[in-house]
Amino acid sequence: MDNVRGHLFVPQWEPWIVSGLAMVTGVVGGVGAIIFRWMIHVVHTLLIGDTLSAGHLGLVVLGPAVGLVLVSLITHYGAPEVKGHGVPQILEALALHGGKIRPRVGLFGIIAPAVTIGSGGSVGREGPIALIGAAFGSTMAQLLKLSEKYTTLLLAAGSAAGIGATFNAPIAGGFFGLEIILGSYQMGAVVPIFLASVTGTTIFDAIMGSRAVLQTPPYHVINHFALLFMIGLGLIMALVAVLYTKGLTFSEDFFNHLHIPFWLKAVAGGLAVGIIGLFVPQILGVGYPTMHMALTNQILWGGLIVLFVTKFVATLLTIGAGGSGGVFAPSLFLGGMVGGAFGHLLYAISPQLAPHPSIYAIAGMAALFAAAAQAPFVAITILLEITGDYHLTAPVMACAVISFLTYTYFTRDSMYTVKLHRRGIKILRGDDVRPMAVISVQTAMEPLGDVVIRPSAEISEAWQKMTRLNRGFLPVVTRQSGLEGIVTMRDIVAAIQKQQPHLTVQDIVQRLPKPIASNASLDEAIRYLSLYNVAVLPVQDSTTHKILGTITQASVLKAYNASAVHAVETSHQVEALKQANPGLFVEMELPSSSPAVGKSLQTLNLSQNALIVSVFRQQGAMIPHGSFVLQTGDRLLVYVASSFDRERIIEQLNAKEIVSYQGA
Repeated sequence: MDNVRGHLFVPQWEPWIVSGLAMVTGVVGGVGAIIFRWMIHVVHTLLIGDTLSAGHLGLVVLGPAVGLVLVSLITHYGAPEVKGHGVPQILEALALHGGKIRPRVGLFGIIAPAVTIGSGGSVGREGPIALIGAAFGSTMAQLLKLSEKYTTLLLAAGSAAGIGATFNAPIAGGFFGLEIILGSYQMGAVVPIFLASVTGTTIFDAIMGSRAVLQTPPYHVINHFALLFMIGLGLIMALVAVLYTKGLTFSEDFFNHLHIPFWLKAVAGGLAVGIIGLFVPQILGVGYPTMHMALTNQILWGGLIVLFVTKFVATLLTIGAGGSGGVFAPSLFLGGMVGGAFGHLLYAISPQLAPHPSIYAIAGMAALFAAAAQAPFVAITILLEITGDYHLTAPVMACAVISFLTYTYFTRDSMYTVKLHRRGIKILRGDDVRPMAVISVQTAMEPLGDVVIRPSAEISEAWQKMTRLNRGFLPVVTRQSGLEGIVTMRDIVAAIQKQQPHLTVQDIVQRLPKPIASNASLDEAIRYLSLYNVAVLPVQDSTTHKILGTITQASVLKAYNASAVHAVETSHQVEALKQANPGLFVEMELPSSSPAVGKSLQTLNLSQNALIVSVFRQQGAMIPHGSFVLQTGDRLLVYVASSFDRERIIEQLNAKEIVSYQGA
């Protein structure tokens, strides 16, 4: 082990060692995908089998319920990390734990989803297999005592191998590891991650055979207006993606708020899925045969709509009730049904408009995933690879890109990051990894207050006020129009040097550019300051549009520095509490009746065994400090040392508990 670590720090050996470890991870990812499929088959045979054709309707209804109860027991007592759809757990490990995942996650991460899918739960294989591969890559790095850099790289390589193998899509698997997991295309990561994906796919193909997952006959885009129709479909799919992402969050919140035992939630959700599956059995499990029928034009328009609605509901119930499985494959299923319905509608209007309606089903799959996952490269490449038809590159790209861009108009959180963001964990991606993207303009804003001057004042008066306040500029305000601009020390000095002391502030006022909203980020403020080439920006209320103050380059840097210091201090305090008395994180919301509303943290007098880690409000997640004032509707993420302290904190703040989970 020491020999491996030593060679990693020798430049000429590092690429070879990293690539070798990535290929080892790829082997495990490929084998894991095979074992995972076998386990799904075994569970399906035991719990469901041919019960529907045999007329055993009761077993069809009970199958998902039994499966979800078993999974809820595994996740509750064994490994809570495997609950949900896999990828968020990987991203959380990257964001909070340096890529470290507990080894047991690999074991339970293959059992729990296999039970969920095999029993009829409406989830996919990709999230769990990505988690399995990531867990192995992370575990291997921990055993070798590698640095965080290599741990995160092997984690991403493992997830890429799993995706490449399960979809027989090595290119898409590589893009998955880079675009979704790492969020960047760093050259040092491209080679090992694609090697892992190719290795995993090769191992899988050697044992299971090489064939496209959703092989379709070759289609050619005959209608020259097809790209325009794809743009229209892309707009529709963006809205469906927003509905899907919000639906997943709503479902989990709904079940979390039910004050009943966890296993009873699993029974209720499983029975609901089973009842739906009794009437529409195509929605049980992953649903690849049904997707293939949609791609080969074997399902009528009405059937596509019914399948979309029932699969949507069944997926939300499975995830919300505590199931373990991916949301990637369900998004392909839903996108295929909506896209197919769109194609059939065009065909009904005129066969010349859409001679092959199923082309729109393929594009719809790519578009929904591109938007919901915020991963256009993965979406485009995976649909081309799993169908084996590269003639559709142009329409698939057009539809996916339009859907991706439209989705970002509503939200930047993907279906993988939205839950983490609500807990105050901001996942920053690629070139957008800017620490100031999570800090609000309000933290750096200087209120107008008394540091203003009237436009009618003489420049000598402005000089004296700036000197007394030790400022380089003063906001110029009027009673009628508010902020007119600023007057700077440099302009005053220039006027005096030109022997123009009789001038007033109005004569030398500098007009300011368009105001920035108070709920914008410091990252956006920095870009505006650079774009307009100014040192000061006015700040307006995001609701009333009233000018609240100004923001400067200096105040931005000061706010960032303060936030960074508070983040480090908070992290150390949480670690200290964990070591003294392991506890749990509690997410809660402050109602208007809370005694904490309007108070700063330094006057709150919380227990020394509790710490407010982050506060989420309209402008995003913030790391609070001593003078931070709490408001009605704030969602607090609090680390408490024990369940007893949890109850005391909730009672003291008169807060509404949303969810609690163990601190890792």
